[in-house]
Amino acid sequence: MYETKTSQSINQPKYNSVKTKLVITDVDGTLASFWDYFVPAMRDFLRDLSSSSNKPVHELAQDIGHIIERRGSHEYPWLLEETSFAWSYFEKDPETFTRDYVKPFWEALDHNRSKYLHAYPRVLETLAELKSRGVKIVALSDAPEYMARVRNQQVFDGLLDAVYSLETVEPEKDDIFHPISLEHGRERVKQLRQSTANLKTALHILPQSYEKPCASGLDRILQDFEVFPQECLFVGDSLAKDGMVAASRGIPFIWAHYGTSLPAEYEEMVNRSLKPPIQDRFHRTLPQELITAVAARYDEILHFVV
Repeated sequence: MYETKTSQSINQPKYNSVKTKLVITDVDGTLASFWDYFVPAMRDFLRDLSSSSNKPVHELAQDIGHIIERRGSHEYPWLLEETSFAWSYFEKDPETFTRDYVKPFWEALDHNRSKYLHAYPRVLETLAELKSRGVKIVALSDAPEYMARVRNQQVFDGLLDAVYSLETVEPEKDDIFHPISLEHGRERVKQLRQSTANLKTALHILPQSYEKPCASGLDRILQDFEVFPQECLFVGDSLAKDGMVAASRGIPFIWAHYGTSLPAEYEEMVNRSLKPPIQDRFHRTLPQELITAVAARYDEILHFVV
């Protein structure tokens, strides 16, 4: 629906009267693929857990999916400790659950991330080209800050002028959904923060209430970099989040369409197995006018940088 209208104008910017001073970019699905390391680790974990517990994979996946939906993050530090599986079988023995399930899962995830997290084609070259033109580049991410630090260190550190990500919030003691144990998650967050203490790129922590499409994080960026919306360009893969927040401030939006196309072996888990019945907190009718252009590759945004 969108490509026909926008692909014709990919080399013909409509808004060439104002110099581009700032590119605001999403990270996951725009600069790099989070799924390339998350899905294999989760798939192996669910298969092993199903074998040891005699519970079907789809039930375990839905159990975890509810935590992801409730907490708004696939890398919530207490993702496993909060499941009904943990409460049903290990409420009185959280140490065993941590040893046998929690630690192996996060170790596998970290291993996969170090091995498989890479920038999409032409991303690093495009970021370097933008910097050479004097254009600032800022990431606005809904990832928890402790993981935003790690991903930035591994792939983009020094190429971005700043990263804005969401705070990592520990559940309240009276939270009805609290985990069976907080110890491992606390320690993991602490260790990853310490290991990324010397980042070259400035990292700013936003309240969870600033999750896109809330425009408060975007407003903070505009203020910090002292730019007007018409001096910016926004790039992201999510129409419901990135597209909506860009439109709320009148910023031209480049849809990173390549980030919405998942490999067939990932599709089932990402869009079905881990999705609870209410699949999208931001489900709404999205107007075509959100999109300035569709990018098949990240470097196509250079056509729109004046």
